[in-house]
Amino acid sequence: MDDLSLDHFALFVQLAAAASLSTVARDRNVPVSRISRALGHIEAQSGMRLFRRNTQGLSLTGEGEVFLEHAQRFLAERSALEDGLSSRGHAVGGRVRISIAHLLAEYVVIPRLAALRAQYPGLDVDLHISDGLADMAVDGIDILVRAGVEPGDSMMARRLGRHGRALYAAPAYLAAHGEPGHPDELDAHSLITNPTAPLHNRWTFLVDGRPVTRVKRGGVQADNSAAVVSLALAGAGIARINDVLGRELVRQGRLAPVLAGACLPGDHLIHAAVLGERRRAPKMRACLDWLKDSFAGFA
Repeated sequence: MDDLSLDHFALFVQLAAAASLSTVARDRNVPVSRISRALGHIEAQSGMRLFRRNTQGLSLTGEGEVFLEHAQRFLAERSALEDGLSSRGHAVGGRVRISIAHLLAEYVVIPRLAALRAQYPGLDVDLHISDGLADMAVDGIDILVRAGVEPGDSMMARRLGRHGRALYAAPAYLAAHGEPGHPDELDAHSLITNPTAPLHNRWTFLVDGRPVTRVKRGGVQADNSAAVVSLALAGAGIARINDVLGRELVRQGRLAPVLAGACLPGDHLIHAAVLGERRRAPKMRACLDWLKDSFAGFA
């Protein structure tokens, strides 16, 4: 296996996670044929068949599972070595991969990313934007930012802030359809929900002095929180969204609160999680400090 590079090992880990040649080719912006040739080279060098190929995609063979464990360990040790050398020089540089939910990326992180790179020109940032949970080891994620999800035991977590959820709609929607005066009147309205986040669809209200939770399925649905906000802004209906963001959009005149006196917002913590051995690297500390500053409005 003398002719395998670091990128070959990284490619193998990526293929194992995606289980698809075409997905990896699209992510790397190269032809599928190049990925196929690279996989063939890896298998030829290892002398083993590492993947089964079928119409559904790729699946690891027994030998492939063993190879994956070693590839992940090799890449982790390489990253630890880079971090250790960087730490000795106290230089902030290299690449950091941040996985973050759509809503937090669009409204919090992306507007502030230029400032981070201006402060640290040697720092490169890969954003992996998804509402789903990521496997930090398999997906090569350095920092995982999520709201309402407790970090795993193997992670070191830094609390960035907290938020609740409340109901909002565009002023144009309320002008056209009226504003509900009681939670029971919501069923007569167009509601916007997220089918991939069941907890977001449990709307809790204070009714006659008691908390009451109603599970909603909107006439309009979107599979990520940022799209839910965009739909509300476009006047598609009433949505339950992050109240810190909602208050800012109300201040801008783009949204209006709905049933403000009856909504119970709950309390959702926002964490940045890193694998324990990575937290001391200068690039990681710089990014964690930047994230903490970026989420200052969520304290």
